Amino acid sequence: MQHPGGLPAASIDDAIARMDRIIARCAETGDARGWFAVVYRAVTARVRDGIAAGAFDDGERMEAFDVRFAGLWLDAFDAWDRAAPVSQSWACSFGAAERPGLILQHLLLGMNAHINLDLGLAAAQTCPGPGVVELRDDFERINDVLAELVDAMQDAIGEVSPMARVLDLVGLRLDEAMVSFSLSQARARSWRFAEELACADLAPPLVDERDLAVAGYGARLARPGFAMRCVLPIARWREQPDLARVASLLRARGADVAL
Repeated sequence: MQHPGGLPAASIDDAIARMDRIIARCAETGDARGWFAVVYRAVTARVRDGIAAGAFDDGERMEAFDVRFAGLWLDAFDAWDRAAPVSQSWACSFGAAERPGLILQHLLLGMNAHINLDLGLAAAQTCPGPGVVELRDDFERINDVLAELVDAMQDAIGEVSPMARVLDLVGLRLDEAMVSFSLSQARARSWRFAEELACADLAPPLVDERDLAVAGYGARLARPGFAMRCVLPIARWREQPDLARVASLLRARGADVAL
C-alpha cells in the first residue's frame, strides 16, 4: 500500500489516517467517492478494534489481511487521481463518481469493486495456497462487520435521500441490478474466488476474468435500465448530498467516522 508520498502504510491506523484525509477532501470538493469512503473507514476502524479485543482467530494475520485489503482501494484511489491505470471495476466506480448519481449508486459501486474483486484478491495474497482455508472464519467476520455498517449507512442515507426508501420498495421491479446487490451472495462469490486464486498461484488471468465480470455488473449499477433512469433524476433532486451530515448520522448509529 502506498501513500501519495511513497511511504507504505504499515498498520491499520496508517490506513485509517489516509482514509480520513480522503474523506475530508471529498467533503470539501463534493467528490462522490466519499460515500463509500465513510463506510469503509468505519469498517476498518471496527476491524482494528476487534483485533485489539481478540475477536479474530489470528490478530496478526487479520491485520495483514486488512491492511492489504485497504491498500487495494487506497492504491486505486491514488492511481485514478494520477490518471494511472486501475482495475476495470474501480474505473467503473470512479468514473461514475464524476457523473450525477444517487448516493446509493455510488455506495454500491464502491462495494461492488471492493467486495467482489478486492476482498478475494486480498485473502489470496495474504494466505496463498491451500492454507487460505484457515482464513475463512475471519473472512466471514469482516463481512459481518461490513453488513452491519452498510445497514447503518442505508438508514443514514434515508435521512438525506427521501426517495431512497421508495427506491428500496419499487426499485427491484424497475431494475434488478440497482437494488439486488446482496452482501451474502457477494461474500460467497468472493470466498470462492479467493480459494480459486490462492490455489492457482495468484494467476493474473483469473484476476482479469474476475475484474471483467465485476466491472460488467458495475456498469449495470452505474447505468440502470430505462424505467429506473426515469426515476433517478427525481430522486437526485430530492437528495441532500451532505457527506458531513451523513458521517454525523453514522456516528449516532455507533460508527467510527472522523469527519
